[in-house]
Amino acid sequence: MGEIYQSKKSGLNKWPLIGQHSSLLDVQKRAYRVANSELPVNISGETGTGKELLARYVHGISHRNRGPFVTVDCGLLSSEMSRSELFGHVRGAFTGASQTRIGLVESAQGGTLFLDEVGELPANLQLQLLRLVQEQEFRRIGEASMRRSNVRLITATHCNLKKMVRKGTFREDLYYRLTVVPLHLPPLRKRMSDLPLLVTHFCQDMKEYNRAFSPEVIQRMSHYAWPGNVRELQHEVARLMVMSEGKIIRVSDLHPRIRGSKAEVDVFDLPFKEARQLANSRFMREYLDRALKRTQGNVTQAAQQCGIGRQYFQLRMSEYGLKSASYKQK
Repeated sequence: MGEIYQSKKSGLNKWPLIGQHSSLLDVQKRAYRVANSELPVNISGETGTGKELLARYVHGISHRNRGPFVTVDCGLLSSEMSRSELFGHVRGAFTGASQTRIGLVESAQGGTLFLDEVGELPANLQLQLLRLVQEQEFRRIGEASMRRSNVRLITATHCNLKKMVRKGTFREDLYYRLTVVPLHLPPLRKRMSDLPLLVTHFCQDMKEYNRAFSPEVIQRMSHYAWPGNVRELQHEVARLMVMSEGKIIRVSDLHPRIRGSKAEVDVFDLPFKEARQLANSRFMREYLDRALKRTQGNVTQAAQQCGIGRQYFQLRMSEYGLKSASYKQK
């Protein structure tokens, strides 16, 4: 239900999300600007897009980074005891309260309280949270006096909170308090040009397996919609690195749901900037792939034939997850 993380500047000040897509870079700029303020931040995005990573980044570069980072999964706050979990209680407050307990809000004092899936917060706790945000105070169950809070609040959700407000399932006043600074993480299918960078990054985390992805695999993966987003991609890369038999990962190694996905995202259905980035990415990957095929993986010859420098050619190969060994004749 809750996790307390004492950051102590342990690498959380580094931007954790991999990619060069304009939508992601815009989120990075906005996150950096808001980090040292006390404004509430709401992070929206589909499951697996990296909402908690972004929340930890905002905490890590803020002046609160030596304080705790406390995560609360609001989807688990469904029982009457949830209020006690969040705000604490004093001894004797209810049956079974044999000792005083500090809640997660109080545990986050001096740091950041991260409410994950805040759209799942029960109605009775929404009112309590509103008071915490508005007045910076809370009360333990069974205690007469209010306590002052000193926490930075970051929330996240995969739900559309505006629709929930219209349906009456989420308080409108709380919605406006929590979404002062909205940050939206795009789904992977909307920044498919970043897929080769992500694959390369995840491969580096498992470099002891010494495997490379064939260009055909990267291309087929770029045709898949990735409903689980970056988390699903990370799991698939890990499975391929461990379970594939050869040094080169082939299309046949892909999970059937990905291997059978052939419907490519149509660039003409995307906004101009996204369409241009995706089209450029596809062109560059195909251009490098053909040059390497012509020279059977000889990078020097391929670069010369293309009229570009070898170092630049290698840099682009790395960006798109291309390995010269994949083109060598057996």
